[in-house]
Amino acid sequence: MTLPIAITIGDPAGIGPELSLRVAADADFQPDVPVLLIGSAEVLQRVAGAVGLNVSVCVVADPSEAARKPGVAYVLDVPMDGVSTITPGQVTAANGAAAVAAIERSAELALASQILGTVSAPANKEAFNAAGHHYEGQTEIYAALTNTTAFHTLLIGGPLRVSLVSAHCSMLEAIRRVRADRVERIVGEMHEALRNGFGIATPRIGVAGLNPHAGENGVFGREEIDELAPAIARLRNRGIDVSDPLASDSLFAAHEAGRYDAVLAMYHDQGTIPLKRFGYVSYSAGLPITRTTAGHGTAFDIAWKGIANPELLSRATKIAVDLGTRRLATERA
Repeated sequence: MTLPIAITIGDPAGIGPELSLRVAADADFQPDVPVLLIGSAEVLQRVAGAVGLNVSVCVVADPSEAARKPGVAYVLDVPMDGVSTITPGQVTAANGAAAVAAIERSAELALASQILGTVSAPANKEAFNAAGHHYEGQTEIYAALTNTTAFHTLLIGGPLRVSLVSAHCSMLEAIRRVRADRVERIVGEMHEALRNGFGIATPRIGVAGLNPHAGENGVFGREEIDELAPAIARLRNRGIDVSDPLASDSLFAAHEAGRYDAVLAMYHDQGTIPLKRFGYVSYSAGLPITRTTAGHGTAFDIAWKGIANPELLSRATKIAVDLGTRRLATERA
């Protein structure tokens, strides 16, 4: 039996439900395995009608009932109240609660090995908080649900794979997080993800410096000397192929040219700006389940208008299928 890949439909007032329907039911965007949508079937039906999608929403009781059939979206219903009053583009606590409920259901199924993995359509952090769920993002919710303390996000776009020392925090906090123990942990997680998830036997990891020109030997800052160098020394003692701190403006070009299998960036914009021209998929490294998401938000300004592009969520779904299949094969070996 082929396990399905799950997609949580995200914030009901955003583009997530529309994108989820398209990836689940459109042959141009479907992966090679069945897709199981997780969320409110009533929301999906309302969105399909609003954007003119000719999709049949089929409610199933068990993931094994999902099939790969163009024109049909199979959904494990997670009901929510007030669907008829949802306003596209509006942040509400009810929408945040619905998104979290779908995440919780998907984590439960993934931990029980009833799905290959889960893909997150975009949700809204403000709505999470309004509903009483105080997390930086969906990744942190999955970490809490799976009792995972060591995890990070690996971003995949074009030929680039990029991990971040910090993501959604202020620049001041990002600088505070550049510490040797954190860098060592994340590079170790990258190494395992590249080996086990992507099948790279001996990963080569490039490390970006925090400061311009990687600090110029302390002229522009000492983080490379005081924090990055000790972490790199310990990683090399563990047999991990990792570079010295390098100027990021040249490091990403070297990665794109094939010199490295992945890059560690020190903060959000340093790592994501080079990826933006490709569009990127986020993979949650370190979790005991396979989970990806598209690297964009809820796009409230175009929600429920039938113009959202499903290509990136489709890519996230196909990557999750590949990663989940490899994980399953490893677990069964």
